[in-house]
Amino acid sequence: MKLPHRRQFLHLAAGVAALPAVSRIAWAQAYPSRSVTFIVPWPAGSTTDVALRPLVAATEKHLGQSIVYENRPGASGTLAPAQMAKGARPDGYTVGQIPLSVFRAPFLRQTTYNPVTDFTYIIRVSGYTFGLVVRSDAPWKTFQELLADAKANPGKISYGTSGATTTNHITMEQIARLQGIKFVHVPFKGNVEAVNALLGGHIHAVPDSTGWAPQVNSGQF
Repeated sequence: MKLPHRRQFLHLAAGVAALPAVSRIAWAQAYPSRSVTFIVPWPAGSTTDVALRPLVAATEKHLGQSIVYENRPGASGTLAPAQMAKGARPDGYTVGQIPLSVFRAPFLRQTTYNPVTDFTYIIRVSGYTFGLVVRSDAPWKTFQELLADAKANPGKISYGTSGATTTNHITMEQIARLQGIKFVHVPFKGNVEAVNALLGGHIHAVPDSTGWAPQVNSGQF
């Protein structure tokens, strides 16, 4: 299978399904002849998890084999892909979602995998709409009001993300740098934990994809 150009990789990486680099011999055999494992690098109930479960359920019907669904959160979405690259056989029976953080990791620290050569990318399965939410009883009614308060009170406003070096963390730090302000970053294993922390008043804001949609629709955020 020919891999996309690097520019295409970055375009697809918002949410892609991938498997360890597959040999031609593996595909020459009847597939699938047994169950397939699908790994999601985020906790159950997260935005990505909610989107992928129906896809996996529909895929089972077409494969004619069961799909073992596994949540393996950790390391800002990079733990599961690293485990796949290291331990999964390149036979098409281990598939996983690859988030953007996997492509950033080699530029931030030493990794045991190469995201370009160690996976075969199958399909783009999701994209994300990001937004910053606060509780409905927060003192800020606009983003500009929040920025003004953060600038006047460095280190006062905290926000929770799915982990360090995730897209939402990098985005908030870039905003802080451009605005000359200082936020307090609180990393969690996934957006479910961050949303619960915001509901409980333990943090002030959550920048994330639409995992916060139920709370926005209900008027809580």
